Parts: sequence; structure tokens; C-alpha cells
Amino acid sequence: MKRVKHSKFKNTGILFELLVRQITLEVLNGDVTETAKKIVSEFFSAKTELNKELRLYDLLLKEKYNSESRAEKFIDTINEAHTRINQKNLQREKYNLIKKINESFNMDDFLSSPITNYKVLASIYKVFESKSYDNYDVKDVFNSKITLIENITSKPSKLIETKDTSLIENYKKQDKDLRLLTYKILVETFNKTYSNLDENQRQLLKEYINNLSNTTGFKFYIEKEIPKIIAELKKLGKSINDKVTKIKLAETASVLSKTKIGKVVSDNQVSSLMISYELIKELKTKVNGK
Repeated sequence: MKRVKHSKFKNTGILFELLVRQITLEVLNGDVTETAKKIVSEFFSAKTELNKELRLYDLLLKEKYNSESRAEKFIDTINEAHTRINQKNLQREKYNLIKKINESFNMDDFLSSPITNYKVLASIYKVFESKSYDNYDVKDVFNSKITLIENITSKPSKLIETKDTSLIENYKKQDKDLRLLTYKILVETFNKTYSNLDENQRQLLKEYINNLSNTTGFKFYIEKEIPKIIAELKKLGKSINDKVTKIKLAETASVLSKTKIGKVVSDNQVSSLMISYELIKELKTKVNGK
């Protein structure tokens, strides 16, 4: 019996998630080429087989049922719907998508970003792919189905059930033209709001986005940045004569030096670093303006 091997660069759900993340990075970098956005628009338009498969991935990721029997029937229904996708066209589109990504980005870097729902996405891929195997490892595919059943029957965290989540769901229900318009407004608003970010602030945001699930990597980055910020504040403090500003600098440095990073970097700690970078930027302007 053949084991169904998972392929990260053939997994439609993973490729789409990485492309969306790349779009965010393009916005942060002010990249006017919008390469990732153009790839999504080309390969995931409503008429493509990739879009049809992505919808099935999305259903298996988001749908919730109270019982395992209903979850199992739902998986079977989705799996049956997948057989109605034109597999020949799907494979052609996927091949062209991978080729386009490889031409546009460094594939190793593109695929290196951590995926929050990797196990579930890999399980969906295996369940779909098993249909093309004459003699697959039943136990392996069964374990993938169990993973999907557990995901479908699990209760969403109350921390995630926010107005922001509701807004995202409403965005997904909009038609393509309205979504593109919403995206355009989002980019323009982002650029207007964050056009004055310096390189340190942009890098912090990029690290935050790239390490959404890799908490250890982001923690390591923050722990390296804090001493640099403290050193910069102390250095600038020597050039400032205003007593109030000196006190503000000393307090900021003191707070940062006492910062203790737990297993996960909190949003407040990220905000503190952003504010510290902003303070450094303002102080440099004052010093240089003398």
C-alpha cells in the first residue's frame, strides 16, 4: 500500500495562504508591482478549478458541527464534491501557478513561512489525493480524516470570536469586484496611515506577520531588539538638554529593561516597541535639527 505523501507546494490551501501573506508584505514594503495580488487575481478567479478546490479547503477549515457523525458525513460530501472538479484542468492550473510563483519569488523563502493550520491543511490534501491512488495506506488516510473530524467538531476559542472575525467573514461573502474594491481601500488606508513608518517599524511589522505561529522566532527577534533600543535611547539622551525629555527617555529605557517576554510576545509589548521606535525617530529629528 502506498502512503499518500503531502506536498506543501501542491497544497492549494497553503499556497493561497502564503500568497495572501505575501500581499500583506507587499503593502508594508510599498511594492507597487503587486505581484502576489496579480497572481491571486489570475489563478483564483471564480471560474478556475483552483478557486473551486480552495472553496472546499475553506469549508473543511471553517465549518463546525456538534457531532462526529455529522462531521464525517460532511467530509464525505466535500470529498465527493471534489471529484466533480475537472482534475485535468486543476492539475494544469496548479502547475502554472507553481511555475508563476517560482518565477516571481524565491520558492524556498516563499514556502519557509510557518502555517498556523498546517496539520489540517495537510490532512485535507491527503484526503483529496487518496482518490487518485489505487492502493493507498488506509490507516494514514484514516488518521487524516480523524484530524479533520477533530477540527470540525472543536469549539472555536472565545478569544477569536470578535467583531474583527465577523468583518472578515462578511468580506469573504462579498463578490469579487467588491472584494477588490475593499482591498484597494485597505491598501490606500494602510499607506496613508503608516506612510511615516521608518525601517525599524516596518521590520517589526514584517517579523510579526511572518512569525504568526512561530512564537519562538518572534520572541528571539524581540529579545534582540530591546537592548538595541535601550542603547539608542541612552545615546540620544546624552544629546538632549531638556529635563522633561530626559526623564521620559529614562523611564522608557527602564520599562524596556524590565520587560519579560513569556512564551508568546503580547500585543502590548509589540506596541511598546513601535512607540519606542517612534520616540527615537522624534528625538533624532530634534538632535539633527539643532
